[in-house]
Amino acid sequence: MSSLALPAHAGLKVLGVEIGVSTLEQVRKQAAASGAVKNGGTNTWSEGPTLEVPGSSYEIQGLNSVLYIFTPDEKLTAVVMTMQNHRFDEIFDVLAGKYKMVKKERPFVGNNFAKFSAPDSIIELDAPHLSFEMQVRYMSSGFSKAWRDGLQSQRQQKRNNDKSSF
Repeated sequence: MSSLALPAHAGLKVLGVEIGVSTLEQVRKQAAASGAVKNGGTNTWSEGPTLEVPGSSYEIQGLNSVLYIFTPDEKLTAVVMTMQNHRFDEIFDVLAGKYKMVKKERPFVGNNFAKFSAPDSIIELDAPHLSFEMQVRYMSSGFSKAWRDGLQSQRQQKRNNDKSSF
């Protein structure tokens, strides 16, 4: 997890904060000025603290909630916005106009997904089929790798557990 401790280059801003630059206290202060802030515990992948803020604290249509994820040294490493999925096309167009597209899955029916890159960061737009919500994830490259590796490890562990049950 040492890659999480390395600061990302300044530049990827979301909701007025910067991935790899903003601190827990800076984000807490800024979010508290808009509305309620709740401590969300320790994140599994970053091993750092999290803050949860209701979407109503921001003037963004269809925003349900925001999760700020920090490294153990309290630097912002990810922002996860949960939104109503009917905004997928609109948010996709905004992100496509600002960042380099890495991957796009937009079938007529099914999961909608897009991945964009920025310096030392990844932005993902993920709208699962039949869900009323989607996520817009702004992540440092280190957090993105730790999260993906962790999910892969969980899937492998589940397969191993399933195998041993038969």
